[in-house]
Amino acid sequence: MKTKLLLLAFVTLGFSASAQTPEVAPQDSVAPAYRKWNIYPVLYYTPETQFGFGTKLVHVRKSAGALETDRPDLYSPTLVYTSRKQILTALSADVWRKHNGQHLSAQVEYNDYPYFFFGIGNNTPDEAEEAYTSRTINFFGQFEQRVFKQVYLGARYEFKRETIPEVAPEGLLAQKSIVGSEGVVASGVGPLLMVDSRNNVYTPSAGDYHQFSAVFFGKYLGGEDNFTRYKLDLRKYMSGLGPGVLAVQGLFTFTVGDAPFQFLAPIGGVNVMRGFLEGRFRDEDAVVGQVDYRFPIKGRIGGAVFGGAGQVSKRIPDFALDEFHVAGGGGLRYKLNKEGMVVRGDVAFSNQGMYLYFSFAEAF
Repeated sequence: MKTKLLLLAFVTLGFSASAQTPEVAPQDSVAPAYRKWNIYPVLYYTPETQFGFGTKLVHVRKSAGALETDRPDLYSPTLVYTSRKQILTALSADVWRKHNGQHLSAQVEYNDYPYFFFGIGNNTPDEAEEAYTSRTINFFGQFEQRVFKQVYLGARYEFKRETIPEVAPEGLLAQKSIVGSEGVVASGVGPLLMVDSRNNVYTPSAGDYHQFSAVFFGKYLGGEDNFTRYKLDLRKYMSGLGPGVLAVQGLFTFTVGDAPFQFLAPIGGVNVMRGFLEGRFRDEDAVVGQVDYRFPIKGRIGGAVFGGAGQVSKRIPDFALDEFHVAGGGGLRYKLNKEGMVVRGDVAFSNQGMYLYFSFAEAF
């Protein structure tokens, strides 16, 4: 498979509004309200999209009376348009209330974007690559209530409506034998359990983040297929090992029922197994392990080295130690604000080639 590079130029313009950043106060003191706005123009190029340009707005705020330990609210719309008349849009919100006792997160997206499909399984050949165009509306909403110290209980809702106007004429999707190859409407809801002791939600240097969710998709919720997705996300962040932070993640995804290929457990992409094309391998179950070491360089600039191993399978007993895909690489980070938000650029390597990535957050 030919190497595909993601080349991006990032220009940052920022401005603050409504209030100056307050001086650091004791952790149990009450801080004044503040609101900050930042605009980040983005320019990039890929072989699939050609030139893309757009903007990302980030609004961070805290209400009057908040404690210094209270996590900030974040609201962020994004709009990108490409020279091939493709569109990527998103509006996300991350809201904390009652001194971190309640958490609400949500995102809605509309994307008109090219993807690649290689079939289903852990050993699909590079020659099976086929391009398709996806027009998708995605939405998720998630709420958690703290029930004990860092333990939260909540629920998650997801909705996807996708049409596929273009497929490779001789490809698997054109045969319409794979669930989801003619598009999909999926709607699901389910419970989640979260343990969150991170000292920062954007760039933690200590603590744990563990989340288990079970989302039940069904026709009774307006979807077209009945299936269930279970996901277990285990993360740990540790300081004291040299000048940086060691971040470790184990990600386990399992699907049951007639899941469209869009909902099969994938590996590959900007957050999960950098070094592989997004969704390069997918099947009913996936196991992924990732390690990042993030370290300061100078001022707001930092670096990272990372590695990962992942595997997909139709059944849990089919996982094998000698069937894991591996990847690794390194990159740079730039700290955007005192809340710890970063923009990152990573270069990753695998047996598939070299990939460059750009994102406004750490991979995990």
